[in-house]
Amino acid sequence: MIRISCLVLGFLLWISPPVPSLADESPGGTVCSRPCLLQLLDVPNPIGKSTLVWKLDCFVVDRVYGCKMPLRSIAFGWLDDKNAFQAGDTATIKIKILDDSCRSRNSSFSIAPMNFSLIINGKKGNSSYISGVLQYLDGDPVFWNISFTPIRVGQFPVVITDENIGILDSSLHFTVTTGHIYPPACMVSWMNFVTEFVAGTKAYLFLLLKDAFGNNISSEIDGPSGDYFMVSASYENGSTADLLDVKSNGWNQLGYFGMEFVPKTAGSLLLHVHCNDLSLRGSPLPFIVKPGLMNITSSQGEWKYRTNFFQVFSKLEIFIYQKDQFGNLVPGFYPFDARVVEKATNLSIPIADLFFEEVAQGTQLLSFVVSEPGEFMLIIFDAKLHESIWSMTYDFSVFIGYCHESNSFANGSGLASSVAGKISSFTVYLEDLYHNPSPVEAERIRVEILSENGTSNVLPIIFPLQTLIEHSNVAHQSDGSARWAPALPANDNRTIIGNSTARASDFNVTYTPEKSGDYKIWISCGNIPVNDGNLYMMKASPGLVDTSLSSVLRFASDVKRHAKNEVLVQIVDSYWNPVSSKQTKLNLQVYSVNSSSFIKWDFLNNEDGSYTGHYMARDLGSYNICILFEEKHLSPCPFEVHVYGREYFSEVTNDSIYVWEDESLAFDVFMNDYIAVRAACVAVEPLHGSLLQYGQLFRYTPYQGFFGKDSFSYTISDVNKNVATAVVFISVLCKPPQFVSLPVGLHVIEDIISPKFGGFPGFEIMYSDVKQNISLAIRAQSGNVFLSPMQMQLQQTKGSLFSATRDDRARKDLVISGHVETINSALQFVKYIGNENFYGNDIITLHAMNENGVQEARVPVFVEPINDPPIISAPKFISLARKEGNNGLQIFDKQRDAFEFLIMDSDIFNFNWILHVSFSGHVVLSMEVNDGTISTTLPVSLVNTAELKIDGSNQWQPLQTFVMISNHFVLKGKGIRFHGSIGDCNNAIQRLFYQTTESDAVLTVTVNDLGNHGCYPDCLEMMSLPLYNEVTVNLFKRRPVSQMEALVLGSAIIVEIVMMLLLGGVLLFFICKCVNALHREGSEATIKDKEDPINQTVSVLQSTVLV
Repeated sequence: MIRISCLVLGFLLWISPPVPSLADESPGGTVCSRPCLLQLLDVPNPIGKSTLVWKLDCFVVDRVYGCKMPLRSIAFGWLDDKNAFQAGDTATIKIKILDDSCRSRNSSFSIAPMNFSLIINGKKGNSSYISGVLQYLDGDPVFWNISFTPIRVGQFPVVITDENIGILDSSLHFTVTTGHIYPPACMVSWMNFVTEFVAGTKAYLFLLLKDAFGNNISSEIDGPSGDYFMVSASYENGSTADLLDVKSNGWNQLGYFGMEFVPKTAGSLLLHVHCNDLSLRGSPLPFIVKPGLMNITSSQGEWKYRTNFFQVFSKLEIFIYQKDQFGNLVPGFYPFDARVVEKATNLSIPIADLFFEEVAQGTQLLSFVVSEPGEFMLIIFDAKLHESIWSMTYDFSVFIGYCHESNSFANGSGLASSVAGKISSFTVYLEDLYHNPSPVEAERIRVEILSENGTSNVLPIIFPLQTLIEHSNVAHQSDGSARWAPALPANDNRTIIGNSTARASDFNVTYTPEKSGDYKIWISCGNIPVNDGNLYMMKASPGLVDTSLSSVLRFASDVKRHAKNEVLVQIVDSYWNPVSSKQTKLNLQVYSVNSSSFIKWDFLNNEDGSYTGHYMARDLGSYNICILFEEKHLSPCPFEVHVYGREYFSEVTNDSIYVWEDESLAFDVFMNDYIAVRAACVAVEPLHGSLLQYGQLFRYTPYQGFFGKDSFSYTISDVNKNVATAVVFISVLCKPPQFVSLPVGLHVIEDIISPKFGGFPGFEIMYSDVKQNISLAIRAQSGNVFLSPMQMQLQQTKGSLFSATRDDRARKDLVISGHVETINSALQFVKYIGNENFYGNDIITLHAMNENGVQEARVPVFVEPINDPPIISAPKFISLARKEGNNGLQIFDKQRDAFEFLIMDSDIFNFNWILHVSFSGHVVLSMEVNDGTISTTLPVSLVNTAELKIDGSNQWQPLQTFVMISNHFVLKGKGIRFHGSIGDCNNAIQRLFYQTTESDAVLTVTVNDLGNHGCYPDCLEMMSLPLYNEVTVNLFKRRPVSQMEALVLGSAIIVEIVMMLLLGGVLLFFICKCVNALHREGSEATIKDKEDPINQTVSVLQSTVLV
């Protein structure tokens, strides 16, 4: 019915004359108009229901040429019929003008200029499906087109709209496949999330390959070659770890690209997967490699004090490192055995105190006391396997000595400081337990000078001071003096001057450091550490400045005029050690005719041996500059500087752009830059998105799920070899909360809170930032929405400021604020109740808001009506005095009376009379008096339903005869009953008269709604048991008290009551006063009676005394 009516309406609009506002008079005198055809289309909506949509097909009439072109003569098609694209390609839709007589945009479309829009999957314009939508509508219509960049893989329909001229075209479709592999967007993970491996076993990787727009690359295409992705491992400190057999396994059934490798090095490692120096997302991957099984031949030993000389009666200690086949330490305590063999006799020496203990994971300490001097061999082996560690023996010597580690010490300036390139020294003093000198051979002394950063060591020279003649190689001169033998070759990392077997208790140690910095000095006598094992800390300072090695590190050969330019100078000594705090001795010298145009500043110390100088040239030209240190030139000298104007240099400026999450944006970074001639641009990849470059255009696409701040830098190099760098700051904005689930429709009952328990299911929103507080406003058009009053188990997250309030104005909106999880939890408790007596269709509107925008959704609600009893508004008493008329006493007159006497039915308040013209809202009205008669006038249309009750009968009788005057008739009797509308009932009450004797009467009014409660949407379906309402009204003929009389009477009564209260108060006051006086007199008499005997006794005593 509705659709037929709408089609008729559309036909009427078609045959109607043109709308005057759209008509215009052409220069030739013709009238040009825009006639339109209105059509009704049945279009499916996103929730699966059909929606009626009006389509307006209009015609555009040219103002100049007078030609009429229907807009349906515009067609759309793909350029070169290409509708299959790769993500990132440019798709072009041709706009075809089928009417050759109108091919000028300025003529044919001057009334309403075209502005086309593209809708993909319900999203208009730039979205997560397409980007860079541009329309070209200039020049010849042959070249008109709409272009865009598809970024999401799939098959999509295109809806082309133009609101100005009413175009809606959905005939085009296109297909998008994935783009090329974009390594930074690819994701790497462990297969089955396994992150712990054993050295020597295989480890497997999954690579989810993606293009620059986040599309997964399908396994249908050929995978990358085996060396496309590079895999490496490192420790957390950056040192390299070894991997074996890295190779690719191709695609698996889940669409992942697989790789495998064999970890070799144990520990907590980081796996790096990269391609062309670009790391994949998720890289580096942390993983743990556990050592394999222990291998006896791979295990090895190391002397605890890094020497194999042991003082007799001291403890020999050696570390045993338990290792697997790859050299990784294997934890646990492995049962080793050891044997000591004397070299001279090749016999085993019994060891009574041989002791093994675990001192660290995978490390044992073997110790025993050496009790006799000599040369020995230590063999550590496995008795069951008959294999020794490292497949070798460990030689050691035991010497006779009595050095005490606490009493022996070193002294000298060389222990605390030194200068690079200069000899420094200190003396070692060996003493026994009783502080007596303890001489040993010079070869037993071990001195190590190591830099703290481990980059350099210093070779010490050991010189015995007091030797024992009988054991020394001393050549005596003829004059009795002695001279030392030539120095022996260096032993390990030391040099001994004289005989290495000469015994002495004091030794001089000299050294010459070459690198400045902090050093540690370790001194030991065999295995006995000097200074109780404590290290000496020494600092080496740089030497004198060497101007031949110092130089100008950096300067710009081309500089700007009137700009502050920089020169970097490095000052070093003869060993390339940086020398600091020499800025006052540096000077910048300009050799030029117009050197007066130069401004220079003092050099700044960078605290690392480098110095920064600044200068400014105010004139154009070429200048020769030298840097002097104490009047000595530093190379290069001179260096030439060319001063140009600003136009010679490219200048770039930082940019700020904004992009929605899950979308893509193309922009020109050079719009606010100045480029001299032409330039090459190199960009550094951003951290959280992909970056593609198309000439001057960059396209940035944030990675899926990312929002927040990102940036990248770009560097240009122009033809003048000038380099400039700028940064693009990117703000990836969170879209307003999206509705991912909504109920299709809600069904509730009139005047009842729904649902009875909990809330409506199906409400859910999605928001990327789970830690940000957002708001959701819910509003019902004809009702109220609120949260369940029962205790709600909300998922409160840390930092969520949950609140549920009403807005400050109409207080119709329920505003819920908090984190997205909290809001989703609260949505499970949403309830609805319609306005009082409302039924029918309602709309719940939801507005999800964040700081960047609002997302709206609507949920239809059907409120099922229920039958409410009719309402009779009538007073309890009605005075009939002074209401005489021709037909008797008029009971009610709305123009005269201040009270209300009417019939109402709340079920028809929201009734749609237009769609249900057949319904009249009939009820049954019955009016009856206990004495006398009543009469009223009804329209003739109610004659068939009218009934009477006459005197002497209690039965309702149909109307037999009637007299019609002006389409109305009069009913008169003891009771009157008829079927009619609410209006008919109220009109009958308005015309109700009462005829009676002098006595009062009671009027009984009854209304029955016949079970009808709204007839929405169908009268036949909405019938129920009838409900009725009854009231009684007392009718009396006495003259009522006037308002003035009632006021005077009331005032008199109030005054009388007040006077009675005052008199009662006065009477009560005097009664209380009398009672108080009587009580006081009684008390005084009692006291007097008690005092009389005492007075008599006192008098007798006084008489006796006088006698």
